[in-house]
Amino acid sequence: MASSFERAVKRNQQKTNKDRKKQGKPIVGSSMENEDIFKGRAFIFPFILVVLAFMFLTLSGLTKDGVAGFDWVVFVLYIGLAVMYFFRRPYLKVGKKRIKTIKLSRERSLGVEDIKRIVVDKGSVIIEHNGKGGNWAFSRLLNLYDTDAMAARLITFAQSHQIPVEDKIALKEAK
Repeated sequence: MASSFERAVKRNQQKTNKDRKKQGKPIVGSSMENEDIFKGRAFIFPFILVVLAFMFLTLSGLTKDGVAGFDWVVFVLYIGLAVMYFFRRPYLKVGKKRIKTIKLSRERSLGVEDIKRIVVDKGSVIIEHNGKGGNWAFSRLLNLYDTDAMAARLITFAQSHQIPVEDKIALKEAK
């Protein structure tokens, strides 16, 4: 009796969450926190890979043997890698107590206690953190992020957790 009741509850919860998702409302009964996601588009590295693929094919064609079958395999693999990196979109997730991004094909996260300060400039957002590695930089120029919306959300995140924010846009407007 108990297991059939649990299955019925789970089935109804899935149906309700499906309907709520269509309406744009947050789902119920989820252990995941509600996160704002800001997606960009990587285009520089895929472009470099495509150029390298064509350069490899061109240079292998200049040899005495010409373009071999394995050269075509390498060319297709480079193009496939470029397509994979193009469609794998970089992102920034801002939750209640953590921020997450993808770095070197792994999701990295920072807690509130790890963030030193947030620097907001026109077209870029930089998150300085304690610990190893460089600062997290999100740019409209390099990855086509919506940095205005990202900056607004990060400023409210910083205010709720007493993280210092350096807003260079507001400083330029004040002068």
